[in-house]
This record gives sequence, structure tokens and C-alpha cells, in this order.
Amino acid sequence: MKFKIILSLLIFTGFKISAQQNKTTLDVDKRYHDFGKIKEDGGKVKAVFTFKNTGNADLYILKVEPSCGCTLGEYTKEPIPPGKTGTVTAIFNPKNQVGIIDKTVGVYTNAHYASIVVLELRGEVIPRDKSMSDIFPYRVGNLMFDKEMVELGNVFHNALDSAYLVMYNDGQYPIKINNVSTLPVGYKVYASKNAIEPNEEAKLFAVVDGNVIKDFGPFNKNFKLFTDDQEYSEKPLFMIGSLQYNFGKMSKKQKKSSPKFSIDKKEKDFGEKAIGSVVEEFFYITNKGKNDLEILTLRSQCSCTKAEIDKKTIKKGERAILKVTFDLLGHAGNIQKPITIYTNDPNNAEFNILLKAKLF
Repeated sequence: MKFKIILSLLIFTGFKISAQQNKTTLDVDKRYHDFGKIKEDGGKVKAVFTFKNTGNADLYILKVEPSCGCTLGEYTKEPIPPGKTGTVTAIFNPKNQVGIIDKTVGVYTNAHYASIVVLELRGEVIPRDKSMSDIFPYRVGNLMFDKEMVELGNVFHNALDSAYLVMYNDGQYPIKINNVSTLPVGYKVYASKNAIEPNEEAKLFAVVDGNVIKDFGPFNKNFKLFTDDQEYSEKPLFMIGSLQYNFGKMSKKQKKSSPKFSIDKKEKDFGEKAIGSVVEEFFYITNKGKNDLEILTLRSQCSCTKAEIDKKTIKKGERAILKVTFDLLGHAGNIQKPITIYTNDPNNAEFNILLKAKLF
């Protein structure tokens, strides 16, 4: 019995000594690399980290995981014997990485005390010099534009607003601006110059008169710029924005006397309907405020819905009937479509009602 116990102790001690003798440890020459200032278009840069096996068993670099797709990791795949070194190379691509570099590379090893080593990449990427194609990315013929649309943002119903884009003549001859295609009343486009000389710029203005246009909410107007450019004389462009009611700064008295939009329900679920059905529903809008409630615009996002109201001006305490028609032809499954109501109620300037159906 004593012999068995002594033998067990010797075996256990032997394993313990063996385990202690075969631990893998490592040392890294540095934990971060500073690239300093590098150019965005200067190409890929490398940082080499040296791993030394300070243990008494083979060191394995199992895998390398960079924190960003802009960085690749290469490493020694073979076992690194005790006393020898291997490397991890971080390859950083500065393209589209303008600004401070703050990236990491996780290195996974079989080391006893440092199975994961986190390496850092530091520095700063200086933006490349912009080419004309960067400044004017939209091109039609010899005329380049800084964008293909004029963005007006919010346009108030009682104001005139404008915005512009910039054009650049990249050709060898002057380009004459002849005219612009016809736009609806209230929308206007004009150029700052009648002709643009080679390597010169001009502005193209879009003007929207909120006093004239009547459709509240988002607008998107396509137009063509007619020129004498030898390549693609017609330049397709568009303007976007949104007509909004201008409530301005309202006093407490004005707020108390303002109209108050109220509706009997927010949505209508028609349930199960056959494809191709046409269904109707009535909504009742009441003015619970003091001044007249104006229904400015009824906007459908789909040609399958139609909204009609019996009166657009609703007096205090009065009610209006909103009739909606939902054409279910060309749809399948569960369908839902909104209709937006634009009003002069400062608390309900935009109100959505939702139409639902399940088609079979």
C-alpha cells in the first residue's frame, strides 16, 4: 500500500516537473508602432513586430485578427523554437482613412501567460490632393458638376428660397448655356454665366417660390440644362426639397388660438381581401381649436391610394369627411400604405394615416 502511494506521488511530481519545464513564453520587441504622418495616396505601409520564444517549448502564432478591413496581418506560420524569433507584419492601407490612426491587431499564440497579444498602430493619415473628378464627380459631356442635384432643404410656404450647384468646363472650348427645360410654376433654374470658358466654373441656381407652389411635403423636380456642348448637349439634373408651413415664433396667445387637428382613427385594417379589390373608408377630421384649420395637402406615396376631402377649410368645432380609396390590384400578401395629411396646426403639421390589408 505504501509502495503504491509513493509511486503515485512520484508520477504526479514527474508530470508537474514536466509541465513546468515545457511552458511556452514569449517577448515582443514593441507593443505599438507609430507611422507618423503618411499620405492617403502614398500606398500601403508596414509595421513589423518581432516575437521571441523565451520558453522551453515551441511557440506557435495561431492567427492574427486586425480590427479594421484597412489592415492585413502576415505572420510566421512555422513553429518558433526556444530562443528563436518570428514576426507579425501589419500592413495598413491609408486609402479613405483620413485622420488619426487608432487600429489594433490581435495576435493569438500558444504562450502560457500571453495567449493573446494586442498590438497597436498609431499615426495620422494626411488627405490626398483632390483631383477635379473628386471636386466635380458628376460629368455629362465636357461639363462637370459638384453634384447632380440642387438641394434646397426645407422651403417655407410664405418665402422664396434658393440653392445652387457648381459647374466646371473640362473641355477645350467655351460651353454656352442656352436654356432650361420647362418647370412647373413656382420653380426656376438659371446659370450665373451665359457661357463657361474652358477650366472655368459657374453656378447653377434653383429658386423655389413657396408662395406659389401648393403641394406640401417633399418635392423632386427633374430638368434638363440645354447647352452647345459638342458631347451630350443636354444635361439631366434635378432639385429636391420639402415645402413646409412656416409657423415662425408663436406667442402663447397665438398657440392658444391656433387650430387643433383631431381625427377619429389613425389607421384602417381592411382585413383579408382578394387581389384586385377596391376598398373605401371614411375618416372624420374635427377642428378642436379656435382658428380655421386648413388641410393643405393630402399626399399618397402610392398610386394605389387616393384621398379626397369634402372641404379644406374647417371652422372651429366643424368636421370634414376624408374619403380614402385603396386599390389592391398588383399587390400580394400583407400590404400597408400611408397617406400624409399636411395642416396648419403647429402640433400636427404632418399626420399619417395607415391603410392595411391581407391579400389572397
